[in-house]
Amino acid sequence: MIKRRLKKLFSLCLAACWPALLQAEGSVVDIQDLLKPHHVLSDFTVTVPASAKHSLSGSGKLQVSGRLRDGSASITLRPESGSWDISKYSYFRVDITNGGDSLIWVRGRLDNAEALDWANSCSSMAYILPGERATLAFPFPRPDEANDSPKIFHRQDGIPNGFRRHWMKFDPKDVRACHLRIRSASDKLNLKDIQVSLAFPYGAEVNAKLMELPYLDGFGQVRQLDWPNKLHSEAELSRRVIDETKRFQASPGPASFNRFGGWKSGPQLKATGFFRVEKYKGRWWLVDPEGRLFFSHGANSVGFSQRTPHKGRETLFEWMPSSATMPGDITAESIQFMIANVHRTYGPDWQAKAYDRVHARLRNWGMNTVGAWSDVYLHENPKTPYTPILHVPRGKHRLVSGITDPFCPDFEKSIEDGLRQLVPNPRDPWCLGVFIDNELVWYVDFVHQVLAAKPDSPARQAVFGFLKDKYSNIGALNQAWATSYASWETLDAFPKNSEGFEVDLKALKLLIGNRYYEGCQNAMRRVLPNHLYLGSRIHKAPPEIYEASTRYADVLSVNRYMPFAVTHLPKNFDKPCIVSEFHFVAPDRGLPGIGLTYVGDQLQRSRAYAAYVVDSVLQPNIVGTHWFAYADQSATGKISRGKPAVNGGIGLVDVTDTPYPEITAYSRGVANIMYGLADRESADLLRVLEEAWRTQPPVGPRK
Repeated sequence: MIKRRLKKLFSLCLAACWPALLQAEGSVVDIQDLLKPHHVLSDFTVTVPASAKHSLSGSGKLQVSGRLRDGSASITLRPESGSWDISKYSYFRVDITNGGDSLIWVRGRLDNAEALDWANSCSSMAYILPGERATLAFPFPRPDEANDSPKIFHRQDGIPNGFRRHWMKFDPKDVRACHLRIRSASDKLNLKDIQVSLAFPYGAEVNAKLMELPYLDGFGQVRQLDWPNKLHSEAELSRRVIDETKRFQASPGPASFNRFGGWKSGPQLKATGFFRVEKYKGRWWLVDPEGRLFFSHGANSVGFSQRTPHKGRETLFEWMPSSATMPGDITAESIQFMIANVHRTYGPDWQAKAYDRVHARLRNWGMNTVGAWSDVYLHENPKTPYTPILHVPRGKHRLVSGITDPFCPDFEKSIEDGLRQLVPNPRDPWCLGVFIDNELVWYVDFVHQVLAAKPDSPARQAVFGFLKDKYSNIGALNQAWATSYASWETLDAFPKNSEGFEVDLKALKLLIGNRYYEGCQNAMRRVLPNHLYLGSRIHKAPPEIYEASTRYADVLSVNRYMPFAVTHLPKNFDKPCIVSEFHFVAPDRGLPGIGLTYVGDQLQRSRAYAAYVVDSVLQPNIVGTHWFAYADQSATGKISRGKPAVNGGIGLVDVTDTPYPEITAYSRGVANIMYGLADRESADLLRVLEEAWRTQPPVGPRK
């Protein structure tokens, strides 16, 4: 149905010829010129471990060498004046040469006062092989009031004047320190020519050329910037398809994969015809329909549905592909450059060819899973295992914003109805399992809000039922909580600093969490009994929610935008886990947004990706990682609540549907070794990476 609808749409809207797509007259700005050092900082003091020594030249070049204790060390650079004001720039960089003989990992953090990993700071990281020089990059955010760009750009997270918005607040006028945390594959440290500098001058005036309208060219790329692999003509699209086809022929996919992407030559377990989970030799695994061990190596949002709003912003676009707007899916107020570019590549009947290429790409890249929010066409014509997501319909009652009251009588039925539409074929072996909901706001005081809800709230009634069952009367509750409520009817706020209340609060969180996850499990068992319930993709939550999820979901799913997957996972849990979202973003390909975790360039983005997946494979509980996302967000902002928002280079492919050669090559490299790592009883991450990367040929942008 979707194919017929799209085909009719394009036949009506693309009858006219494509507009001429010419680059604007005059020179463009090379992104590397913006990111190179513009001002070197030399006014800092240095603190190094007692086992190391350092020297600092008058020009600010720092040398550090010595022994590492337990393979790690910390170096701190502090401004001599007490703080740096770096607000005239929008990019802080630390360049480091690894003069040692082993791979090192460096994570840096810029600190404001009272900095924490999640507040008043920003971070970056780099993996550096011996003899290499790498940039630790900080494309830092700043407060909204510092944005001096024209209003037309304001809702975007990244803006051409250098402004970047991020949930982690940071003040560039008050940088107190730069901390460098180093890990090495050996016990020796030799860092050469460390240089601290500032780049990308900030502001609308100095970046006037980047602010010129139209902002995007006819392909949806930033018009006044240039970077490696930027598309300059429609003819290049055809050449890229030919080159990619040759790569598929030379390397169709990992030799270790069976048709599902499971471990073809690995242990043969019971084949059920569907995906399941099993603990095998002390670690958890997914098991594919043929009974082979399976690690879910995939990506989210696979397809071409990336879109950006245009209403009231028409002057941003040199040309608008109104023909790419999909009725019934998005409003006529947004446009989709990716579909326009895919149509240019394959013609009016683009769907079958383009989606077949997606499957071939994933296989070539060593990926075996189509993650959440992917185009339905990939589910309807499966050639790669897929994991659809259902968002529970928002019923009459809510716990808090975004979470449906699981005590509602129709809670499970609404999920069942949604599952039947989401997976019409309950016997489909390619459906690995289903996520239900995403990043629910369990971290708010949801029990407190339930207490303050209207009397007809089912969750409120359940909470009061629990309390009345435990306490014979209000006096007994008052004694336990050290309170003085006159009656049950006056209990509308919780006390503070009460040990008895804290005990009950934990129990109430578990009561509500259990009901939510149990209801989801019940619905799954009735509608899709052969498929895995993959949880709710937890971002932040109290321990009780993790406990409830691991009790009822087949797989615990978590979204973790951190250097490594294991960061902040619950301790000592015995359950298979999928990391359902993570990414790293580099600023060197024209998009102004910075995503959620960032690095210096495409090489470092690729290595960060590979390290994250390999580290996950080495963990006994993690059974999959899903990168977010398949394609870049639009430079003019992904549509969010009808407005433009995030606009980072988060993709495996760009807006022209061209794969990034660096990260896709490293993805292949990971897939080639990931099943072999299962035979290692213990393995050091950096040593595994060094062994793999020393033999992996360097990858640069394709011309």
